[in-house]
Order: sequence, then C-alpha cells, then structure tokens
Amino acid sequence: MKRVFFAAAALVLLVIFARVMASVVMVASGSPKGTHLQRTEAEGIDVTGFDQLFLDANLVGSTNEVHGVVVLKDGKVIYEKYDPAHRADMKHALWSGSKTFTATAIGIAADEGLLSVDDPVVKFFDASELPAEPSDSLKAMTVWNLLTMSSGFRHDMLGETEALALKDPTSFMLHDSFSFYPGEMFSYNSMNTYLLSVIITKVTGKKLVDYLEEKLFRPMGIKDFYWKESAEGYSMGGWGLFLRTEDLAKMGQLFLNKGEWDGKRIVSEKWIDEAMSVQIMQPEPASGRFVQEDWVAGYGYQMWRCDNGTYRIDGAWGQWAVIAPEKNVVIAVNSLCGNAQAVLRYVMKDIYDKI
Repeated sequence: MKRVFFAAAALVLLVIFARVMASVVMVASGSPKGTHLQRTEAEGIDVTGFDQLFLDANLVGSTNEVHGVVVLKDGKVIYEKYDPAHRADMKHALWSGSKTFTATAIGIAADEGLLSVDDPVVKFFDASELPAEPSDSLKAMTVWNLLTMSSGFRHDMLGETEALALKDPTSFMLHDSFSFYPGEMFSYNSMNTYLLSVIITKVTGKKLVDYLEEKLFRPMGIKDFYWKESAEGYSMGGWGLFLRTEDLAKMGQLFLNKGEWDGKRIVSEKWIDEAMSVQIMQPEPASGRFVQEDWVAGYGYQMWRCDNGTYRIDGAWGQWAVIAPEKNVVIAVNSLCGNAQAVLRYVMKDIYDKI
C-alpha cells in the first residue's frame, strides 16, 4: 500500500515538476521573437556616465523617480537600465505620450486616403451627434486644429473621461463652447486627441488600438500593449496607452527612419516631416513666471520641439522619447517626476550631450 502511495506521490511531483519547468522555459524565452531591437557596444561613447541620470533626477525632489531608460544609436540599443521596481518587460503608462501614436494613426489613415488634415471635423459625425445648429467655430474646426491643439474648445474633460464619469465624451465636446476661433492659438487639450481617436474609428470601422495593432504595432514587433477605453468604447487616444520602454524607443526610431521599419513603409515620409516640424507656437509664459523652455519651443502633430532643436514624444510625469536626427539617436525614458522640465534637463545633460 505504501509503495502505491509513494508511487502516486512521485507521479504527482513529476507532473508538478514538468509544469514548473515548462513555465521556467516560457519565462526564460522572454518576449516573442522579433520584439527586441539589436543590442550593440557603444563605440566611442562612454555610456557609464548615463547612469548619472538616475542619481541627478532622483535628487531633484522626492517626487522624481527614473523608472527605465533605453538609448538607441543608429537603430541599436547602446544603453538600457531600469530601477529595481521596474523591469524591462513591464508595460508603463505613457500618459500623453499616447498622443503621438494617435497622431500617427491619423497619418496612416491620410496616406490611405481616408481623411485629410484639412477636413472639417463635422464631416465625420452625423446630425444626431452634432448640435442642431453648429456654431461657426465648430464648422471651421479641422483635423489640423485637433492635431495642433488649436481647436479652441473651452473645456478639457480628461479627468471625467478617464474616470468614466462622463458617459458621452464625444457629444460633450461637439457641443462644447469655444474660448477662441479654431487656429488662432495653441491651447493644450487632451480631448482634441480623444476626438482624433473617434475619427479613426469612424473612417476605419476599427478602434484606434486595433487599427494601430494592424498598421503599426504588429509590423514593429510591439506585442505587449494595452490602451484604456472610454465609457462609450473608444480608445482614450490622448492618454491610456501602456508600453514597454523599449517599444517607446521603437516609436522614436520610426520617426528617425522617416516612417520606415525593417524596409517596410509604415507611414509616409511627408507625414513624418510635417509631424516633426513646428506647426504652431505656444504662447509665451506670463512675465515673471519660470520659463519651461522645452514647452514653448514649438509644437508639431502631437509632438513637442525641445529647446535644443530635437523633438520628443511627451507624457505627463516624464514619459519621453527624445528624437535627435543630427545624432541619429533616440532616448526613451519612463519616469515619475513632479518637475518635468528639470528632469528633462538632466536627460539632455547626462545622456544627449555625451553622445
């Protein structure tokens, strides 16, 4: 009887061991083939100094934490580091870094002839979604105005939309009042990007995240992602995308590649050039205020120009992909910082200036 018991117990242990080993093999294999960029030695660059970013930024204040950094040179990873609480395979909230992905979806749709930046926004909505008598401002608003934060909408309902408290964000914005006539000035409003997400669904019949999965993520080997949805079922667009730091770096590299990835055209070079050019200037800060140089140097299509002439994908609390064509470099950073301007200065000092 004891022999039978021990034999059965041994069989159970063997099965458990086999399952554990299978799971170990799965973990050891890492991400699916093709999801990682090539690693290389940084010839002529002392990357050990890049570690200083983790020290400098963390010393700026108790609210500043650098979670992960990936640096690309000539399309290859020359430096990669994460703090102990954030692994390379962990997705990170991009916040407004999501906006550049949404704008790129607009670019792909424009390349496919589904829309134009000059199209009026009202074109994409039927009468039941629009005010009975649309204002002149609403009728004048174009896709370009949404892309460049110049719509003129009075309210930014990010908080209410994120909390799912606003059940009909699209209707709310289409019925919103205006602070200025579209195109007159820059005024940052995340709901502009939310409407771009809605427009993508209108012209493709797919949610933004599904459209990008087909057109952008899959071709670029981005397989581990998540995008929050609103109460009415649209991808948030202006925020809500979660990606690995390396995948954020890939997006920066796509812009360096002028829209190509592994020899495949993802989005037109024309779109990349427009997105990475100053389409509109931000208002100068009021006299006496601390000047945040990298937030008043110009704005493209859901992208910011830095004071030193580089461009960046930018998310709240320090999610960045700094794109430096003159050095063929991308610096991707995921962090949690209360003083974004100061930490971005350290990114430039500790990494950009040393390459």
